[in-house]
Amino acid sequence: MKTQYDVGDCGLLSSDAAGGASTPGHVEDERTLSTRDAFAQGLEPRVYLVIGPVGAGKSTFALGLAKTHRAVRLTLDDWMTTLFAKDRPGSDVTSWYIERADRAVDQIWKVAAAILEVGIDVVLEIGLIRRDDRERFYRRVDAASIALTVFVLDADRATRRRRVEERNDARGATFSMHVPPAIFELASDLWEAPDDAEREARDMRFIRV
Repeated sequence: MKTQYDVGDCGLLSSDAAGGASTPGHVEDERTLSTRDAFAQGLEPRVYLVIGPVGAGKSTFALGLAKTHRAVRLTLDDWMTTLFAKDRPGSDVTSWYIERADRAVDQIWKVAAAILEVGIDVVLEIGLIRRDDRERFYRRVDAASIALTVFVLDADRATRRRRVEERNDARGATFSMHVPPAIFELASDLWEAPDDAEREARDMRFIRV
């Protein structure tokens, strides 16, 4: 099941009066109950998975999504930076990263499962830029019988490149690690957008930034 949103047209991201942060608007009227209210009514907790190419605005969106749903946000970049940044080698970074990212995602899922067990929604921003990686994640979610909504963010490469450069310089609230130009291009090349089969199989919302 797929739904297309355009941030510029539908106001999905709105300015938070207190802090000026971008937050999701009320695009899911049936799901704007607080987590505590939903749990009290016997509604199952939900995983909100945020995916997209580097620089598409996933972190900003995920922050707002977590606030809207009173959910716990877990991000791969935060875990990788905290656990492994000081150990990053000078060469063969790709294989080094992939092995550690896989371990981090396994642990993030364990934490997410514990949070879901007590009735609290979870927002996950854990990479999954390849379809095969997402299929493995979907099988894990399905095996646990957990409700899942996927948000797919995207923007043209030039816009994303500019945003990453600005984030590298500003090091604001969503900054977790410096992304060199070569890594940006590599990650952009590796991104695989959901195909028709994936779109139809999942509760998937598309957001064009």
